Amino acid sequence: MALLLKPLRCPHCQQPIDKALLRRHGQLQSFLRRKPFPCPHCEKNTVFAEKADTTVSMGIFLAVILAPLFHLWDFNFIDTKHLFALGVAVIVVGVMTQKLDKA
Repeated sequence: MALLLKPLRCPHCQQPIDKALLRRHGQLQSFLRRKPFPCPHCEKNTVFAEKADTTVSMGIFLAVILAPLFHLWDFNFIDTKHLFALGVAVIVVGVMTQKLDKA
């Protein structure tokens, strides 16, 4: 799940790379499959790291799945508003830490 909300910078040349640019150069499938692809600007290999994407997925799980279930099941050890806020915070941290790595 490559949730790309902001252009990522190439670790070699620091130029922004977004999905539209990758689509024009025919490298979007490699990006989405987390396989090394050449940067459209400097032609050096880069890869989309999975760490930040995993963090975004955990935040979505907390905010969208666990918070409503805890509210439905009436768990008292954590307030569902706090669990939802925690999920949103984890999503924001995941989006802010997305980056491309050298391959």
